[in-house]
Amino acid sequence: MRLAYFPGCKIPFYLKEYGRSFEAVMGKLGVELVSLPFNCCGYPSRNKSLEISVLSSIRNLALAEKHGLDVITPCKCCFGQFKQAVYWWNNHTKLKVKIDALLKKEGLAWKGKTQIKHLLSFLHDDTGLEKLKQQMTRQLPNHKIAVQYGCHVLRPFSITGFDNPYAPQIFEALVNMTGLKTVEWSKSTECCGNPIYETNKKLSLKILLAKLRSAADSGAAYICNACTHCQIQYNYMEMEQESEKFNITPVLFTQLLGIAMGLSKKELGIKDNQLLNL
Repeated sequence: MRLAYFPGCKIPFYLKEYGRSFEAVMGKLGVELVSLPFNCCGYPSRNKSLEISVLSSIRNLALAEKHGLDVITPCKCCFGQFKQAVYWWNNHTKLKVKIDALLKKEGLAWKGKTQIKHLLSFLHDDTGLEKLKQQMTRQLPNHKIAVQYGCHVLRPFSITGFDNPYAPQIFEALVNMTGLKTVEWSKSTECCGNPIYETNKKLSLKILLAKLRSAADSGAAYICNACTHCQIQYNYMEMEQESEKFNITPVLFTQLLGIAMGLSKKELGIKDNQLLNL
């Protein structure tokens, strides 16, 4: 299977280990990731210019469609932005006409055929749990782990269509396959606070501290992320040594899955000082 790989803007600069582990897992599954000259997904401009934000996404989809490829991304923010852009393009004729005209100047056109896949939904729905289980060479210890869903894939469900926004199950099903034991916690679907970190750091970290307390109360030793922004946010807390107060380690799902699949720490971008007792 060949898919156009959309890492987003953050992973190559701020979270290289997510990109490395994602690519390693996809390679193990026999998925060929194709790099295309993508631009930003458009999310950062959404509140300033809807037109630019939608154009940014649709242009990327047009590039993928030109090569006959669907798009996969490990970034939930990018996934949500793509879905939002498709909604606006499909439901607002004037905006669609303007965007199509701008694309035409570049020799591009989007017919609406490109599918957008997030890492989790691809593993759960396209690969399937049974096939994924066959790729695992070991079971991880049944340590308690909380999963952080991320906002952009869940809401609004009428646009993203990812999972039940009130009681999602995809992430837990995938994590439990590794041998780790997911816990229920009250803030699993709430925002991590990262979108406002640069404009209101105090409030951003206050939101995250509340999440850490909730996860600690559930008995979790780890918080598992499959969202670029969420992992970056928890990394901020690690740098400020706040997560240590709760004895919780933030970890990327791709790294956990990769370990269960027999991939090396080097392949997964796991640092020697990373607190992974697995």
